[in-house]
Amino acid sequence: MDTRSQTKKHHFTIWAFLMLAIVACHQRPASTLERIQLLKEQVETDSKALQDLENEAYPRLDETFRHCDSMLQYMDSTQWDKHFDQLNLAQAYLRQFSAVKDDMRQKMDYSLVQLDRLRNDVESQYISDSLAMAYFETETKVADTLHSRVAYFQDRFANSQKALSAIKKARH
Repeated sequence: MDTRSQTKKHHFTIWAFLMLAIVACHQRPASTLERIQLLKEQVETDSKALQDLENEAYPRLDETFRHCDSMLQYMDSTQWDKHFDQLNLAQAYLRQFSAVKDDMRQKMDYSLVQLDRLRNDVESQYISDSLAMAYFETETKVADTLHSRVAYFQDRFANSQKALSAIKKARH
């Protein structure tokens, strides 16, 4: 590359960087109401995902687990060890989910109510911006924890379903 084309490339890079910096500086921060709405949408999405776990993924995994568990008696004992750990793991995830799903649902429902109340308080200017942000941060922590728990079970159920389906297929 000659010096002239390197200079043009250098100028273009500087120009592109400056344009990105200008655009980034001119984006206005999300208002408190917009942030509340986005958090509420996240909780609603996670609530739907929890419902999908309860109504679809859990029953499917439970059924596959029961099928594979009952197959153990027909397997050669040398194959037990190979599948036993995966079955125990799937059973642990199913039990864990059963133990926490009602609490998760309750916290999501309560969080949605709290976010509606917070939005109303901000709209009516019943609370100060700093107090609204403190409440918002509290709800964000709850929502993020719930989001992580939903993602955890989605991942564990999907991985267990794959592993147990492979066991089921290998037996047939």
